[in-house]
Amino acid sequence: MVKDLLIDALRGGRVAQVPWLPHIGTHAAQLLGVSAEHYLQDADLLARGATLCAARYRCDGIPLLDDPALEAMALGCTVHWSEQGPPSIVSSPLSTLSPEQIVEHLPPLPDETMGRWPTVIAAGAQAKFELERRDVALVGVVAGPCTIAYQLRGMRLFADLFRSPESAAQLFAYAGQVSAVSARIYAEVIGCDIVAVNDTPATMLQPAYFREYVLPNVQPAWQVIHGAGKTSSFWA
Repeated sequence: MVKDLLIDALRGGRVAQVPWLPHIGTHAAQLLGVSAEHYLQDADLLARGATLCAARYRCDGIPLLDDPALEAMALGCTVHWSEQGPPSIVSSPLSTLSPEQIVEHLPPLPDETMGRWPTVIAAGAQAKFELERRDVALVGVVAGPCTIAYQLRGMRLFADLFRSPESAAQLFAYAGQVSAVSARIYAEVIGCDIVAVNDTPATMLQPAYFREYVLPNVQPAWQVIHGAGKTSSFWA
C-alpha cells in the first residue's frame, strides 16, 4: 500500500509496478453487515468501510464512496433507496419541462451544507487519518457533467441534443459547475489525495457530442482539483 505509486501513475509517471485502486461500490456495506441505504447515510460506517476495504484488499487508493446520486439529491431529485446498491433516481426537477423552461428552473448550486454532504465530509475526516497512517490514497468521486445533466433531465436530455442544442448546452454548463462544487468539497474541504470525475452516461454520446458538451464542462472541476494541488482522474 503506497499511495504515491498510484498518484505518480495517474500523473503519467513511470512506476515500478501497476498500482491498485478498486471500485468498491457498496461492497463495504456487505462486509459490515448493513444495508446500502444505512451505509450511505452514516458517516461512521462510510469511514469504517473505506478503511476496512483498504486493509482487506491491500490497495494503494480507496474511494470514500461512489454514489452518483449524491449530487442529484442535493439538487432536488427524489431517490428510491436499495438494500444492496446506491439509490436510484425516480423523479427529477427538470424532466417534465420544455427545453425553453430549463434555464429558469435550474436548481441553486449546492454547497457542503446541502443533501448528504455533511455526512460525507464527516466520513472523510475520519477516514483520512487512518488511510494516511496506512499510506493509502483517499479518493473522492465526483459526478460528471453528463451524469448530472442526465439525472436532472432524464432521457429527454438526448432528444435535446438534436432538437434544442442551445438548451442542452446551457444545462451541461450548469452541470459542469455542479461537478466543480463537488470537486472543491473533496479536494479542499475533505482533502482527498485524488479526485475522480465519474461520467458513465457520457459513454452514450458520440465523440463529437463528447467534445462539445462534456469536455469543456469538465474543465472547471479539473481546475479546482489541480488548483488545490490534488491529482485528477476521469472515469467512464
